[in-house]
Amino acid sequence: MDCQVSKKKREETGYHVAPMDNQPEPMKHRFLIFIFTAILAPLVSAQDPFGEPAFLTKETTATIKPQVTQIEPGDFFRVAFVLDLQPKFHAYFKNAGMVGDPPSVEWELPDGFTAGDLLFPLPKAFKSISTGIESVGYGYQGKAIFVTEIVADENLEQGKDFTIKGSFNWQECDETCMLGDQDFSFTIKAGDETLMVEADEALFEEAGEKLPSDSSAWGFLATEKSNVITLKAIYPEGLELSEPVYFFSTDKQIDSQANQKVEIGKSEIIVTLTRNEGNEDLFIDAGEVQETLSGLLTVQADYGPIGLEVAASFIPDADVQMNGPGEKVIKASKEDREAGLALYDADARPEVVLLGGEQEKQVTFISSLGLVFLGGLILNLMPCVFPVLGLKIMGFVSQAGEDEDKIKLHGLVFGLGLLITMWILAAFIISLKLDWGQQLANPIFLGTMIIVFFLMGLNLYGVFEIGTSMTSVGGELQGKKGYSGSFFSGALTTLVATPCSGPFLGAVMAFALSQDNKVIQFAVFTVFGLGIASPYILLSFFPALIKKLPRPGAWMETFKQVMAFFVFATAVFFMKGYLKLVGDDHFNVFLFALCLIGLGVYIYGRYGNQAMTRTKRYVTGFGLAGLMTVGGIAWAYSTAKPPEPGLAWNEWYPGIMEQSRSKKRIIWVDYTADW
Repeated sequence: MDCQVSKKKREETGYHVAPMDNQPEPMKHRFLIFIFTAILAPLVSAQDPFGEPAFLTKETTATIKPQVTQIEPGDFFRVAFVLDLQPKFHAYFKNAGMVGDPPSVEWELPDGFTAGDLLFPLPKAFKSISTGIESVGYGYQGKAIFVTEIVADENLEQGKDFTIKGSFNWQECDETCMLGDQDFSFTIKAGDETLMVEADEALFEEAGEKLPSDSSAWGFLATEKSNVITLKAIYPEGLELSEPVYFFSTDKQIDSQANQKVEIGKSEIIVTLTRNEGNEDLFIDAGEVQETLSGLLTVQADYGPIGLEVAASFIPDADVQMNGPGEKVIKASKEDREAGLALYDADARPEVVLLGGEQEKQVTFISSLGLVFLGGLILNLMPCVFPVLGLKIMGFVSQAGEDEDKIKLHGLVFGLGLLITMWILAAFIISLKLDWGQQLANPIFLGTMIIVFFLMGLNLYGVFEIGTSMTSVGGELQGKKGYSGSFFSGALTTLVATPCSGPFLGAVMAFALSQDNKVIQFAVFTVFGLGIASPYILLSFFPALIKKLPRPGAWMETFKQVMAFFVFATAVFFMKGYLKLVGDDHFNVFLFALCLIGLGVYIYGRYGNQAMTRTKRYVTGFGLAGLMTVGGIAWAYSTAKPPEPGLAWNEWYPGIMEQSRSKKRIIWVDYTADW
């Protein structure tokens, strides 16, 4: 070993070396002691030979503390393992990231006590030298507090002392590694209440703050392509999160030596990872490919660092489809369905019980016709149909002085328009095997309906007059003469009636759509349409009822404006469903787009009439108004799409619940229709 010491090193260590020639004996003795200490120091402390002297080096200590002195039978308590590491040394997390063993506990428990797994605090990623190569490891430096929960049996003998023994073991490393262990023993008394150790309350509070947080309100999803794994974490609303973000794999599927790419969005965190295919230089074995990705995600919150335990299922991209706002549905595989059918017992399904407690009667073809007609009749009183009924009655009133044959014909044309639209809708639903009213789950269709009703309301209130051109969107609902208006009135009634499945319709529509015979299916839909159209046809065939209504007059303008608010209410009725489909952000933009559309048609109504000069009418009334209206409509349609996907749901299929029970899995079954 070179005995020369540089001036800089001498200043750092505090040792001074004088020239060897002509030194007095005491000085020579001190120099020999220095050389002897420098040679042996690495063997004692594994430190730099010119670092701190051995008698100043701090040693690693382990302290074991129980949370209680007395336990109530059936209660539980924690035991803290405080590992205070010597400088520059580190201990390891569950997955060391490299070659290394995490801390562990060997228990000697008396009867009546059960110890849980050792709980690890949030680790950090650090760089060190392993096998001569700089590498990334997962673990702890300085002080780390590990925790175990011990449960006391309900039948413990009160007043008796119980001795709990064990050994706490760990591995600590710098450039070299050593094993450490600490035997422990403490006594817990069984009593009528649990008594905490007050002096250690701060210690256990500190330990709890550094353990992983509850992740039940989070959602996790993993996808993989070409050995690149993407972990998506959807976090609860209201959290303010920032970097550093790091994912610590516990199943060793992730390459600990590869960089992690992080993106933090408004509601999700996306971490791009690399699959662990092994590292021969660091003696790291390839991780076993599993169905789920397990680990710990650490992230900085506004109140400090938090950690979330992750168990994310791997979702192949081909098996995922969108299902509403921010949701993905994992399509069931052929193997899943076959396994489910093997367990599924159709006869074991629970009987349907109504809210009153009575059992729902099975629907037959004959009983379905009466119920569906009655349901269609009552549907006219629903909030999404009633405005159309009122508007059409107003049209009958305006025609009360005309030929009765024409009034009858208007009623029949109205019914024909309703039935033809119902048949088209039924054919679409039956051929694609959709659910009743599912067109209202399409954001483009639903947004169109809202805009149409919004414009109709403004038209009724007198903001603008558009004349017969509204026929293309059912505009002659205002009661204008013409068979086309009656036909489109019936068509629009069908479109807006489908989500309002009034009384008696739930079981009937389920019965119709479950039939293999398409004649029966179309018959049920036809009778449903006749039920909706019956009040209108009845009024047209019995003109005496119309003649009993007030004669046309000034009151009709008031009535028309009042009906505008019912039409606005209908638009609002559909807005809830639209909000669910497109999410908050898109819905807010849609509302602003409606304001722009409203301003555009107001300018048209104000400056697009014959009282304005030709220039003002064409430039302002038509040009500016058209630009704002069309721009508003385009802006509104830009929102007709779901937000970024969030939590993934598994597709339901017969037997999935039975499969989940056999695997002791807890599942949520979600079935609803906001539209």
